[in-house]
Amino acid sequence: MQNQTQLQSRLDFIGLDYEARERLASVEGHIEKHLPLALEKFYSKIAKVPAVAKFFDGKPQMDRAQSKQIGHWKAIAAGHFDEAYYQASTRVGLRHAQIGLEPRWHIGGYGVIFETLVRGIVHDMMAEALSPKTGRFGRKIPHSPEAVLERADVVADVLSDVLKSMLLDIDIGVSAYFEKLTSEARAADDAAKAKIDRAVSLTGEVLKDLARGDLSTRITAQFEPEFEQIKADTNAVAEKLTDIVEQLQQTSRSLKTATGEILAGANDLADRTTRQAATIEETTASIEQLSAAVVENATLARTASSKAQAVSSSAKHGGEVMGQANQAMTAIENSSSKISNIIGLIDDIAFQTNLLALNASVEAARAGDAGKGFAVVAVEVRRLAQSAAQASNDVKVLIEASAAEVQSGSVLVGQATETLLGIAAGARESATLIDTIAQANKEQSSALEEVAIAVRQMDEMTQHNAALVEQTNAAIEQTEGQAAELDQIVEVFRVSDRDARNSASNLEKDSTIIQRRLAV
Repeated sequence: MQNQTQLQSRLDFIGLDYEARERLASVEGHIEKHLPLALEKFYSKIAKVPAVAKFFDGKPQMDRAQSKQIGHWKAIAAGHFDEAYYQASTRVGLRHAQIGLEPRWHIGGYGVIFETLVRGIVHDMMAEALSPKTGRFGRKIPHSPEAVLERADVVADVLSDVLKSMLLDIDIGVSAYFEKLTSEARAADDAAKAKIDRAVSLTGEVLKDLARGDLSTRITAQFEPEFEQIKADTNAVAEKLTDIVEQLQQTSRSLKTATGEILAGANDLADRTTRQAATIEETTASIEQLSAAVVENATLARTASSKAQAVSSSAKHGGEVMGQANQAMTAIENSSSKISNIIGLIDDIAFQTNLLALNASVEAARAGDAGKGFAVVAVEVRRLAQSAAQASNDVKVLIEASAAEVQSGSVLVGQATETLLGIAAGARESATLIDTIAQANKEQSSALEEVAIAVRQMDEMTQHNAALVEQTNAAIEQTEGQAAELDQIVEVFRVSDRDARNSASNLEKDSTIIQRRLAV
């Protein structure tokens, strides 16, 4: 019903009313007469045009198309513009749209066909108009100019109707062609829109999750090839953002751990600095005491050096006295040796006297009574000689013992002399060492004064360092608070359950490390 309405509106607009269709029907024979030639020319021409010939598989298919065209044109020539005609014309346009034949070939083909038909119709109708009438008695009577012009007007009306019918047929076919293209374009547009909506929807879900901080969502659905890049780019953005957030989380954990360790170290440093300051104060006091002790030791060393020099002088004098004693003992030893020689001489004299007394006694015995007195003298001389020999022997023993004692005394005096000389040398060395110690004590006293100054400077620097450590602690505590805020910010993002477990494990490990280091 809708098709008939559309067809009727076209007929009304173009002016193919009942009378026009009757005029078409009046030249149906002329159209059918020249239609085969017109179609033959048309198909012969398109056979030579590659852009159109490619739609046909050869001459047989063209012949089939030509036979179908004849039936369609007969309906046009008969003025049968009904539902069947409308469907046939529509099918032609749809077929052209289906195979991709452009409308210009369709319209141009009608021009080729119309040319042959117009020539044939005009020729036939003008021939009829100009053929003379048969009058009375069989005489040929030509038509009057008025009659010829009237007939020409009829030809013009017929040609106008034929042209309108062709334009109508072109309109229906081309309209179907464009409606087909429009429908396909609309379908393609709807399909593209659906694809776009699907791509946007799936991409939007991922972006919404990203906006909510859930970075674990990805586009897993299969996309059309033209949207694969969007899928890849969206997933790449999510992956990149995930990597950035993971790095931020790791950095936040590392920063938190580092600030905790630094804070623990800073607190330990502060405590150590405080203890060091106290130790330095004690050290300063000890150094001052040590400096005073060194000064006192230097004074005592100088006193000891003086006494050592005095002892050295006494030992030297004692050595000289012991040398003189040693000389005296040597002289006594020499005198004892001389006495021993004298005693030896006395022994010889006593021995000779004893021999003389013995000889005298022998001679007195020979003399008899005359020699008795001489015998008594000889006995006494002998006794005296023996007594002298005994006394000489006793003196010799005493002299020898005295010589031995004198010799032992000489040895002891020599040893004492050497000992006194060693004591003197030791005293001199001790005096030198004590002088060296005194000088060293003086230098140590100066060095200790410098050390005391350095220690006081260290004390001042330690106090300054303690103040800096307190400031550093405050800055580290602030940094730790900022690290905690950063940790809270990045914890908003959920990368994956596995990463969440790893994050908790890392935080537990970091806490354990900090506690251990604080314990140390």
